Amino acid sequence: ARLTKIISLNKYKPQGVEILLTQSIDHRSWIRLIINPSSLCSGRYEPLALFQAEHTKLKQIQKRLKEIIKELDLPMKLKDFKLNRVDLTRNLYCKSSEEVKVRLDIFRKSEQLPHYKEKNPRRKSGERDEAIDQPLYANKKNRHSWTTCAKNCEFSVYDKGYELKKQHRITILSSILRLELRISRQRLQKLAGKGNWEDQLRQLSKDQDEIINRFLRRLHQDFPQVVHKEEAFKRIEESGFQKRTKDKMRELVKKMSSCGSFTAARKKMGLNKKSFIQLLEKFEKIKISPITLPQKAEIDGVSTPDIKTVYDRSTIRTAS
Repeated sequence: ARLTKIISLNKYKPQGVEILLTQSIDHRSWIRLIINPSSLCSGRYEPLALFQAEHTKLKQIQKRLKEIIKELDLPMKLKDFKLNRVDLTRNLYCKSSEEVKVRLDIFRKSEQLPHYKEKNPRRKSGERDEAIDQPLYANKKNRHSWTTCAKNCEFSVYDKGYELKKQHRITILSSILRLELRISRQRLQKLAGKGNWEDQLRQLSKDQDEIINRFLRRLHQDFPQVVHKEEAFKRIEESGFQKRTKDKMRELVKKMSSCGSFTAARKKMGLNKKSFIQLLEKFEKIKISPITLPQKAEIDGVSTPDIKTVYDRSTIRTAS
């Protein structure tokens, strides 16, 4: 393997900009700016603030990045950079750390999407991934995060409080589940066109809720509420569906308790994808997920809050 050297400049990291200089024998060298927009706008690290790509905010970011490039005497202009990755982000505020864990377990039962694989938290790498960061956690059970990834897209759910304490030694009082849809260049161009990075961010700002909601639907994680098994059976029984449909719904609830994912449950039931989707639509009508809360969970139910998607970080890159 050819040597690739990455130099990290952390001078501006507390203000929201990490600069990576990459030198390679095989390719042209390049510079990456990893930007936390909220921190860059405020001039200090903002662990929980989320960014909206409004016109005035984009102008503020543009101005500050130009200043940094000039201060470092980098051999390029801001317009030479290309948008390499964007993280679309949601903070789900939970009532307790127990609810954060329950929500994580619910996401672990997601549909196994074609071309996506669950990311191994124990995988090691000697250098930073071009499109996607290395996993946050390396404990064996991966109790604090769940990630599924494909070539140009990665979706991660993790305990934000744990991440802040582990990586930044910051303790927060809120119990937060962080959802991140990380989209890299090729996928970005399909979603936001091939214009400059500012135009792409503006387009993503218009479409961000639709993008992440569509992804959650593919995972079957867009149900209004998750309840205990007894409550699920009660609502199924009280519904106006035919007996055969109710039996199938109860069977799916039972399978979701014993199977690791929607995909595994569908296969156990011998249903094709079309029939399975039709069955899930019945659950939508009674406003609950086939996934149920564990008996030991001391919470009445987990509702899906209506929270806007915002940018947590953008990565722009240029060859030098």
